[in-house]
Amino acid sequence: MSRSAAIALTLVSAGAYGLAFPPAGLHLLAWVALVPFLLALRGAGVRRALGLGALWGIAAAYAVGTWMPVAVTRYYQQPVPVGIAAFVVCAVVTVVPYSVTFALLCRRIAGRPGRAALTVEPVLVAAAWTASELLRARSPAGNPWALLGYAQLPAASVVQIADLGGVFAVGFTVATVNAALASLLAAGRSATDAWPGALRGSAVAAGVVTFTLVYGGLRLHRGGDDAGATPIAVVQGDLDLGSQWQPELYGANLDAYLRLTDDALQDRRARLVVWPENALSFFLEDEPAYRAAIARVLAAHDAELLTGGPRTFRASDGDARYLNAAFVLDRSGAILAAYEKRHLVPFAEHFPLPALDVLRRRFGRVREFTPGERQAPLPTVAGAAGILICNEAFYGEVAAERVRDGASLLVNLTNDGWVGEPSYAAIAFAMSRLRAVETRRWLVRSSTSGPSAVIDPYGRVTAEAPLERQEVIASGVTARDGTTPYVAGGDAFGIACALAAALAALRRA
Repeated sequence: MSRSAAIALTLVSAGAYGLAFPPAGLHLLAWVALVPFLLALRGAGVRRALGLGALWGIAAAYAVGTWMPVAVTRYYQQPVPVGIAAFVVCAVVTVVPYSVTFALLCRRIAGRPGRAALTVEPVLVAAAWTASELLRARSPAGNPWALLGYAQLPAASVVQIADLGGVFAVGFTVATVNAALASLLAAGRSATDAWPGALRGSAVAAGVVTFTLVYGGLRLHRGGDDAGATPIAVVQGDLDLGSQWQPELYGANLDAYLRLTDDALQDRRARLVVWPENALSFFLEDEPAYRAAIARVLAAHDAELLTGGPRTFRASDGDARYLNAAFVLDRSGAILAAYEKRHLVPFAEHFPLPALDVLRRRFGRVREFTPGERQAPLPTVAGAAGILICNEAFYGEVAAERVRDGASLLVNLTNDGWVGEPSYAAIAFAMSRLRAVETRRWLVRSSTSGPSAVIDPYGRVTAEAPLERQEVIASGVTARDGTTPYVAGGDAFGIACALAAALAALRRA
């Protein structure tokens, strides 16, 4: 294959990958999106594989991250070139090493002669893809944004397998089909008799898909509305504090959240009210007057409140430290328990490179957050709530940890308003939904600007507030117990795929 053709196929693949995710949401496209890239890699030398892997990584990162240059420009109040440069650096550091890893594994695994090799090729290529995604998701320098399996949230029967192997099991199924199709197309162009092996490989891929769909159908058939649901209300304020927390905004928006809550509970009953991350623009523990105002609304409706807000403490050196926290308040306004976010967003909540001052955010009293130490589930009237603040909902292992610690439901408090791009909010919403399937827990998502939603243990949305609208949604959730294989075993499936791909590549080296 000529170099220009390989480049064109790689770019087509990356573009199709992006279209499989929201806002386009052409999720069926994910089942063929990798085919052009796989064809470009067949027979490639090491240098070409490196180049195509890097090209695919940057192009695909942009296809699912068109929001990032704009968000950086707005958030850090920098010119557009800085936003573009930040995106390129982020893609090169957090995506390219792993797309290159896949390309190098794939050139060793795919295109080997022999019926036996062609028969197992689809699952081995899918294992290599899964290995690269696992490395990207779990590496300190990587990120789990828009992994392949997240595109399949609209296909309820496909994503149920996540309770066995997480998002990696879903992505493995989709990658197997892509690899089988690429093998068939390559066999059609081959002068050798590769058809029998390629057809056997397609039969193996069909078996993987059949297992996935049958398993998903059985899980959905067994699922239903849980009895004894606790009524809850989720408040989406859609109130903008800007990207910078200024001193004059201290205490802002509390009146609006109290009014929305009071108006909503006049018409419906809710035992638990949930406000999003950053709903409180003040230090709750230091403000008895604000707590009293909250108590008046909660007491009138006999409800509890779970809300996000900042927390402060004095470090051993005497300096103030700040935490991104969540609180549970009873009807009297007393704080029952607090949660402290541990997994902070680099360059947004903490600053790992002090020398790169151009991207340091300036926002009044709270400049940077410190990783918290309290992640135990919060006691609520609806059950023990495992809290996931913002990007913590992107990590399956974090949600699994909450369940192992005793959470009977999950609550994702998030602030999507700082990005200001619908494509970000839509993909983040899809990613958080899969946490419900992996853990078989109800998940309540409360976002500043949406989408806020209540999601059942099968990933289905039972109530939703649209993007960028001030709204209160009501639903019911049920506390659940039990442990899924994914919660118990973590990323064992992804690790097994990584071992299989590495052994296959070494054997054929």
